[in-house]
Amino acid sequence: MTRIRSRAALIALPLALGALAVVAAGASANSSSWGDNGSGACTDLEGRWSPSQSGAEDGTYCMQSVTGWIQINEAATQDQAISCSNNDSSSGLSYSTDGQAYDNAGPWYSVGTNGTNPYSFAPDSYNGWQTGDGGDADLSAEVWYGGVTVGSNSSGQYGSAGSSVSNFGGSGHWQTALACVNGAGVSAGSSAARVRVRDRTIDTANKVKRTAFLAREYVVKKNVTRTDKRSCPAGMVRKGKLSYTVQEFPADNKSPLWKDRSLVDVKMTAKGDNAGSVKMTLKRAKNPTVVQFQLRCGKR
Repeated sequence: MTRIRSRAALIALPLALGALAVVAAGASANSSSWGDNGSGACTDLEGRWSPSQSGAEDGTYCMQSVTGWIQINEAATQDQAISCSNNDSSSGLSYSTDGQAYDNAGPWYSVGTNGTNPYSFAPDSYNGWQTGDGGDADLSAEVWYGGVTVGSNSSGQYGSAGSSVSNFGGSGHWQTALACVNGAGVSAGSSAARVRVRDRTIDTANKVKRTAFLAREYVVKKNVTRTDKRSCPAGMVRKGKLSYTVQEFPADNKSPLWKDRSLVDVKMTAKGDNAGSVKMTLKRAKNPTVVQFQLRCGKR
């Protein structure tokens, strides 16, 4: 949706602003994915894992990092960055452990993500928010464009992300929560994402017509060169040009962005009249990548 701060004319005109609030009332809310003290952010994340962990006790895999209460004026749009370090209660900043039962299986360093946000093109973080009772704020979610730092449980680096909201009501307060995961959460979240790619041979031959289509798939790793040679069945010769395809396997099963596509250096060489060789080096990839080398054969 269009951000309010880009609509200066509406903010400057009270009557127009009042009309805007009426029109937008259906899209506004007092909370989103909040649950118990922001735990709804973790519930949303865990429910997208396979198998789902949405019924897990808070803190087992995921713990919400909760901000304090944030002031927001009427007719304003705000961005609020959140760090998973709010889960470190020793810092004195955390509301994360306030008032609800949880499994103290921390630390929870990493931002819980699942694929890529189609609007911001950043890792898709899981957030919740709520408005306070001491004012008249009436919020609607906006897209967070501030970026996501995933963080690392293995190196002890806290991740961060953020939330963005527009206020269609009066002045008040709001707070937001970010889903952060521990080492077990990283493993559970990647169980659905683990794509098992392997080498395989997919050859077909018609003995009557004496034709064959030989295909072999190769899992390629970054900066590792693979080579192979394929030969036509006995009595057949190579037909047409050698060819190949590049396959990607994103964890979320969604089509990858073209700008993020895997780049593979593939060199194919004809060998005699019945064979061909391939040399493959993966230069860049965000997803597991497989090259399929193809050789067509026919009668002499």
